[in-house]
Amino acid sequence: MNKRLFIRRGFILVVLLIFFIYLIWNYSAIEKWANDFLKSQIETWGYLGVVLSVFVLEFFPQPLLSALVPFTIGLVFNLKTVYLLILLVSISVIANYSAYFVGKYYADTIALYLISKKNYDLSVKWFEKYGMKVMTILALTPLPYFPIMGGIFKMTFKEFTIYAIIPRIFHLLIFSFLILWIL
Repeated sequence: MNKRLFIRRGFILVVLLIFFIYLIWNYSAIEKWANDFLKSQIETWGYLGVVLSVFVLEFFPQPLLSALVPFTIGLVFNLKTVYLLILLVSISVIANYSAYFVGKYYADTIALYLISKKNYDLSVKWFEKYGMKVMTILALTPLPYFPIMGGIFKMTFKEFTIYAIIPRIFHLLIFSFLILWIL
């Protein structure tokens, strides 16, 4: 293995490990800070705060918050439910397609910086076999969802729409109605 690639991987692994240990150690404080930040943004910016929050939360995969949090906070601040649902779904779709195109056009640069060409090619083969099912499962569940992977692994626009976007819309609608039912 190339020594520079080994050092690069080791450095990235150490940084990620430190980051995840920090997240686990300070999970409640980070979650409280993130929720307070979202509340203040939505209270200040209203629907625009919902739009920006949903876009960021859908574009960048993260383990802490869902795009449903701005929707819920919008309900708490008495924003109109119909507008919130429309914004949630439409901005989520825009963010997912944006992440897809970033992955599609910058995949080789990003992936080959982190892994070897051989491992990248093996990953593409694995994704061609199982990836569509995995994307659908992640899009339907509250687990972190990675729309950029659709672009990185060269899903066609049609495949991405069928296996990622449509299930994500169902996810957002189902969980939105559950939130409305609970509140």
